[in-house]
Amino acid sequence: MTRQRGRNSPANDNREVEAAECHDGEHGPLELDTLDFPGQFLVWALRAWVQAFKSSDSFDAVTQHGFTRFGLQASALALDGAMTVLAASASRPIDIRCLHCRYLSPDEAILLEAVAAAQAEHHFMATVALRKIMPGTAARIALPHVVDLARDLARAGMRLAAGHGTDWTPEEPATPPARQWLH
Repeated sequence: MTRQRGRNSPANDNREVEAAECHDGEHGPLELDTLDFPGQFLVWALRAWVQAFKSSDSFDAVTQHGFTRFGLQASALALDGAMTVLAASASRPIDIRCLHCRYLSPDEAILLEAVAAAQAEHHFMATVALRKIMPGTAARIALPHVVDLARDLARAGMRLAAGHGTDWTPEEPATPPARQWLH
């Protein structure tokens, strides 16, 4: 899939940042090596998509068939769909770091949060996460792609762990359900 970069591409191109500066702690509080493999894989995939988008290269050429290696061809298509919506609709620059940066950007964390919520079947919360980086209508368009990506990754045993965003495990109510009041 060859991409044409628009004049005002919303993705952060990080071209002003030298590779050495990209490893500086000022660029993000969370290091990638603290994420589990599924989280690292997804961040790599996001960054590879942005690199392909900016260079008008094929996404497959940039990833060198990394998705195929794990049997995740459908995930690559879902990621492409979600990121295409983001690139077309973002109302502000989106911070997706270069492939060599060892820190997670806040926007990358939001995308991880959206996929983690979708894996837990919290689709409303996935939409809420997406709305942090794109308009509501675009978030609703991107959601099916994010859900497909989350499902495909989960089927391959790549479940995102909580820790970089919100913990999606259900909470126990403080009072028994029979004693809760509706207001």
